[in-house]
Amino acid sequence: MQTGEECYAAWAPSGSVWSLWAKPVLFAQAGVMLEALSTPIAAPDLAGIPDMWNDPAIVIDLPGAEAVAAGLALVARGFRPVPMFNGTSGPAALVDVEPVCRALAGGASQLRDAALLPDARPAFLIDALRMQGQPAEPGQYDNRWVVLPQDFPSATFLRTHHVRGITVVQRGEQLAQDLAHVLRRWQEGGLALRVLDVSTNRVLENVVVPRPSMFRLAWYGAIALFGLRRNNIGGFGAAVPENSSRGGFYG
Repeated sequence: MQTGEECYAAWAPSGSVWSLWAKPVLFAQAGVMLEALSTPIAAPDLAGIPDMWNDPAIVIDLPGAEAVAAGLALVARGFRPVPMFNGTSGPAALVDVEPVCRALAGGASQLRDAALLPDARPAFLIDALRMQGQPAEPGQYDNRWVVLPQDFPSATFLRTHHVRGITVVQRGEQLAQDLAHVLRRWQEGGLALRVLDVSTNRVLENVVVPRPSMFRLAWYGAIALFGLRRNNIGGFGAAVPENSSRGGFYG
């Protein structure tokens, strides 16, 4: 067992340039992290990322614990996994974050022992199941979440740190709608994009992201967050109020 603070320090060390983008909510809520998974999740086949791709940042958009496993598999190749899981836990949660917590706990020692450079290439980890289970019903814990452009470093910042391209690792070829807003901004900032579909190991090169709906509109963030529930410790997650016997809601 280890505290959330100890685990977070392993995943977001003070010396890493990318730690500013690691999300602390799962670590902060845990207090004491759960024990590591008894059977670690196997990492997907990443043979589609050849060694000659030495200039990309990576976005891993896979189901939670699998995204963690993929990030840890890239440590041996010099990448710094950056956990960006932004949903809290609660009873009857729509998004199961326990496997993510336990995968993060299991990977902490590996990261402590890794000799990663402070500016090692980032591998941003997000949960492909972040918007599952909608609509939420009364009595459930709605911890769905989305990514927004401000959750990631800008294209200018990435280029300043010698990143010239982005590789998205996911299942399928269709990009998630919220992630498309991030990728389009990066593309307009001069970063090339490729997509690795781990279900087929197929690589799509020079992907062009169409302008998403409401791209760069001032109210996009408010629309994207509509219907989601913020948590008072940060991130997303709150119980959906039950119907009261007098009508209306309570909770």
